[in-house]
Amino acid sequence: MNFKLSNLVAATLAGSMLMGFGANAMADSTTDIVNALVAKGVLTEEEGALLTKGRTDEAAGQAKAIKKAGKLTISDAVDSATVYGDIRVRHETRSATTNETGNKDYERNRERYKITLGVKTDADNGRWYSDLALAMGTEGRSDNATFGGASTVTNGNAPKEALFVKRAMVGFKATDWLALEAGRISNPLYTTQMVWDADLTFDGAAAKMNFKQGESKFFVTGAATQYRGDDKQYSTGSNQSANNVFMAQAGFDTPLTNEAKAKAAITFYKYGSTNNTGGIFKPTLAANGALGGNVIGTNNLDIIEVPAELSYKLSDVNSIKVFGDWVINTDANGRATAAGDTSSAKDDDTAWLLGMEYKNQAGKKAAAGDYNAKIWYQETGLYALDPNAVDSDFFDSKINVKGTVFKAEYLAADNVYVNFAYGHGTRKNSAAQTAGVAGDTGFNLKDFDLLQLDLTYKF
Repeated sequence: MNFKLSNLVAATLAGSMLMGFGANAMADSTTDIVNALVAKGVLTEEEGALLTKGRTDEAAGQAKAIKKAGKLTISDAVDSATVYGDIRVRHETRSATTNETGNKDYERNRERYKITLGVKTDADNGRWYSDLALAMGTEGRSDNATFGGASTVTNGNAPKEALFVKRAMVGFKATDWLALEAGRISNPLYTTQMVWDADLTFDGAAAKMNFKQGESKFFVTGAATQYRGDDKQYSTGSNQSANNVFMAQAGFDTPLTNEAKAKAAITFYKYGSTNNTGGIFKPTLAANGALGGNVIGTNNLDIIEVPAELSYKLSDVNSIKVFGDWVINTDANGRATAAGDTSSAKDDDTAWLLGMEYKNQAGKKAAAGDYNAKIWYQETGLYALDPNAVDSDFFDSKINVKGTVFKAEYLAADNVYVNFAYGHGTRKNSAAQTAGVAGDTGFNLKDFDLLQLDLTYKF
């Protein structure tokens, strides 16, 4: 290409000016200068394009480097890592009237806190991913520590709380619609806290399939876990094994109109163990009595669960949702017979929940000033559910309970949540005890009340 002498001098001067901007010069500033020289006729359009190309490529490389520097990089093989967690402070009041012989009514006021600290990573353009999280609490259904609640004190000082492994999961996205996860994983199912406490994680593996047809989404999930909730037991001797749970779920999430959408699923749970490590479920079958032989056994649990919800947008900001969950243990009669209940399972083979939620939220993501409130009623039959898995707050890790829960949430900032919750429950089947982990209130409750006020900071 032939350059006029004057053009060559001008191009040289322009190049020097561009170099003078240093490594942090932005592509748009470079383009402005070259365009000005082209407009004055000092450079041709072709010459200007040659000069700006290199600078544009360089600026793009610098922008990419800056973006990468803003991520937490663990190794060259990891594309990105995100640190997340929360700190929650809680006031709680629990009170109960008990039917247990020799036990008195119970009331406790306490302050508690919890910490979750985790990091998520992805590699190979998102095909491989991981989730590692630490939290307090030695048992599966509670990540809380109680103020002044340490069991030992040294020289007047309570020991520091420990962090435990809450999640340690490796995932592989095999296709656009199939993801495989293994390790200590989050609950992969669409469910409610009537069946699974929100703090629980599973030791096992899951396959998650998601399909989209138009605006409708369909999901199929299969999982296998060595799980016993708060009471993981293993057999002794050379042939060691754990209680296993196999889960399969299929569901959909679809719009019905511009304002309404529906979501529902059907789930099947099969509990089993090679050595019957869970023991036989044997609650006290009396209106007044002490602990039965085994209130945590998981024998004869073949459970079908159907969670569902219907949402409706009242406006761009306000929406309501009706939600529910229905459960039946198809082997409840066998579970009752094994417990020595000659009256059969009757209506204690089912559990159900029905509630409504109101939400005020302007954007897709909750932000400062948003709020919501929900209320629901639930009943849990004595032979319907795994007593090791139900929510530890409402109603104190127990089954054979019926009652109502109200919850409200307000965002004081984009990441600061204020929550209020109150629940009241009573025994469902008054002829038998409320079975499950003893918790704070013993086993045979007549009624139970719980009030909680939370302040949560998320990061």
